[in-house]
Amino acid sequence: MVTPHSLNHIRLFYAAYFAAMGLILPFFPVYLDGRGFDTVTIGFMTGLLALAKVVAPPWIGHILDRQPPVWAHHFIVVASCMAAVTALAIGLNVNGWLLAAMILLFGIFWAAVLPLTDALSVSVSENKTADYGRLRAWGSIGFVITSLAGGIWLVGPNIASFPIVLAVFMLILIFAAHGFPKLEAPPAEATGRGAFTTPFYLLLAITLIMQASHGAYYGFFSLYLADAGYSGWQVGLYWGIGVIAEIILMWRWSRALQQSSPSLVFTVCLLLAALRWLGIGLTTNATMLVALQLLHAASFAAFHVTAIAWVKRLAPNHRHSAAQGLYSAAGFGLGSTIGIMGCGLIADSFSYSVAFFTCAGVAMLGIPLALLLPRPALYP
Repeated sequence: MVTPHSLNHIRLFYAAYFAAMGLILPFFPVYLDGRGFDTVTIGFMTGLLALAKVVAPPWIGHILDRQPPVWAHHFIVVASCMAAVTALAIGLNVNGWLLAAMILLFGIFWAAVLPLTDALSVSVSENKTADYGRLRAWGSIGFVITSLAGGIWLVGPNIASFPIVLAVFMLILIFAAHGFPKLEAPPAEATGRGAFTTPFYLLLAITLIMQASHGAYYGFFSLYLADAGYSGWQVGLYWGIGVIAEIILMWRWSRALQQSSPSLVFTVCLLLAALRWLGIGLTTNATMLVALQLLHAASFAAFHVTAIAWVKRLAPNHRHSAAQGLYSAAGFGLGSTIGIMGCGLIADSFSYSVAFFTCAGVAMLGIPLALLLPRPALYP
């Protein structure tokens, strides 16, 4: 049953999960550097978290789709507990290979729980009990707060507390998951669809392309601005503008986007993403950067809200967990990895600007695929 109390637990889960992300993205490399690892090793250790996002969500989702729905809820609790344990283990004084194993295990447990929670949130949203975008927006709020607070707290010797703070967020996930709403099992498949369809795989391909187009942004935007003479707090401010735009869109227009044609929304989002990367590559003018960062509302927020709703609609009823896992793996796992690694090579050989120009071209590649998606009327 869905109650206001159970919805608050979903909000708390998103806030804690993305607060952890706001801790990991900026400060995990700093923590590893503080332990004396070289750049190559730090890149390898960080890459293990990306690898976990590719492997864990679809694998776990496939297994759980074969079990009663309550198993997914139990798994979120257990996996969050194991993520807390492995987060603490990352702080142990062990050799590099054992540390790598702990990082990979943490990544697997941490990556697996988000698609399952998204599947629950989308089901709640489809039942008109709550709105997915407004639930998910709490994650963006958690990300902003933690990334800003971390910049104040996790400096100098305090960076050694990174594993402990990370484990605390995992403990919050356990508490939040205990109060998740319990939903009835989906009805038996009435349409005869027992496998994923071509439109579903098209959606995954478009997602991979969109996330790959973010490679220069997620990997090198901060360095690009620093080279242009911006200070640390100014760089943080530009990141914050993008996330604030994301929060506003999710809060105000999520419901309308979920009911819109995915072909139309994806086409517009890809066009605006291409404009965003082209603009960033062309200029570091302060006013222009503010306007371009507002386009994060399209390149990420509008795209994600629409995609995650249609992942559920295009998948058979008995494959929802696997579907959300594949969506996460295609975009946030494989797409992000390819984009960041590719842009690293381009930036090293040419420049950051060329990397952003390349990302603009990558975004445009997704438009023909988006136009192939069928009309929403073809699906219930």
